[in-house]
Amino acid sequence: MIFEGIGRTFSTVNERQYATIGAFWDELSAKYGLENLRGLGYGWTAHSIEYVIGLKNGRIDGANRAVELPDDGWVSVRGRTERLGQIYGEIYKDGRLKYEIECFTDEGDCEIRFLR
Repeated sequence: MIFEGIGRTFSTVNERQYATIGAFWDELSAKYGLENLRGLGYGWTAHSIEYVIGLKNGRIDGANRAVELPDDGWVSVRGRTERLGQIYGEIYKDGRLKYEIECFTDEGDCEIRFLR
């Protein structure tokens, strides 16, 4: 599968990525609507993460990244967005990820798909 969207590199120093990726989501949600988007995290280093936001259906304006992803082997976890930190705590207790895809609803639900 190809994940296409608008990509940016975010610093992970002092867990800065949570605020900056959140602002990125806010920026694109204002234009496209939260439920129409999905976000891809990948390419972690000691100091950064690559993150791409694209549409669930169709091509987002200004797309500058296309990431080829495996079709199989994904694990899906659903929960409430306010518990996102706890959800990720459970996911990461078994080790690092290669990819994560996040989706959110206006009602406060989230789905995280990940691949190790």
